[in-house]
Amino acid sequence: MPPRLILLAGLLVAACATPESAPGPTGHPFGPRPEVPEVWRWATGEGWTKNGVPYPYFRAAEPSDSSTESARVVHMEMRYKVEVPGDTQRARFLLLVPRDLPGRQRVQSLEWILPPTETYERAGGLEAEWIFDDPKGSFELGCVLTVELVPFDLAHPSEDVETDPVVLATYLRDEAFLEKHSPRVARAARELAPKEAEGVELLRELFEGTLFELENHGFIKAERGANRALKMGGGDCTDFSDVLVALCRGRGLPARHVRGVLARPFSSKDTPKHSWVEVHLPERGWVRVDPFFTKLGITSFEELPNEYVSVSFDRNEEVENFWRYWYWGEAITVTETLDLGHGTWTETVGPKRD
Repeated sequence: MPPRLILLAGLLVAACATPESAPGPTGHPFGPRPEVPEVWRWATGEGWTKNGVPYPYFRAAEPSDSSTESARVVHMEMRYKVEVPGDTQRARFLLLVPRDLPGRQRVQSLEWILPPTETYERAGGLEAEWIFDDPKGSFELGCVLTVELVPFDLAHPSEDVETDPVVLATYLRDEAFLEKHSPRVARAARELAPKEAEGVELLRELFEGTLFELENHGFIKAERGANRALKMGGGDCTDFSDVLVALCRGRGLPARHVRGVLARPFSSKDTPKHSWVEVHLPERGWVRVDPFFTKLGITSFEELPNEYVSVSFDRNEEVENFWRYWYWGEAITVTETLDLGHGTWTETVGPKRD
């Protein structure tokens, strides 16, 4: 039987998300069953084993010995309860997890609730993969972390200067949702900032132009991208970020769409998930800006609160929005619980169980 794919589109912004219902299958097949050297298997009376060895409940990373006067320590729990009702032959689960990022965050400890089959270092985060053969019953995976955050914005430069032209070129390209070559985006990039503007002043002009062109439309379920967001005249945090990234790339400033979570209070209609932007400036390196929260009056161009936890620098990452799963056979249900110390965010994807 071909695999079924469930994608958690994720409600991305603490101030703009208003969830109504969980997203359903996208219809994109994963392909042949992956060949991996080690997988988790279920045995009645033994629980989960890997190559016949029971898993340890926690695995801890080496703690950080760094200390910064203005640093902030955040405790995070990323938990995913998996319910398998019957005949599911295999399941695959991907999760984006924070990792050390110079000048932004340092993971002091990482404890796996269920150790992953494999982990992969990605741009801006760590991707954890779990593969289960013949899963049964109900079990939990995910991780518990302690992350040290340091201020990172125009008022607090990190001196994270990228010198590799290949890396910088990656963040200048035209790609899905960041369509710098579309006529509408290209025209806006030309008109919103003087031709002679460069560096931080060019960024400021494009940032203010983004706020001028866009209004807060609340959470948008459908993916818009920069071109459509400009056409519609607004969007949510994802759309504001897409537009600013595309405008910057169109004027020669390397820029990237960042996905992550916020260690700040949120209402019952919101989520701690969010999108923002990093731009690389000559001599200053990467800087963080948040056009959507500035539009809402929460932040400013120059200074952001120290509450941003990054998990990805890739707008078109395979995981897309934090986590994703596939199954072969009968459908499974996954319940996410995300806690950064300011309330618990919970969402269930998959068939409802009695």
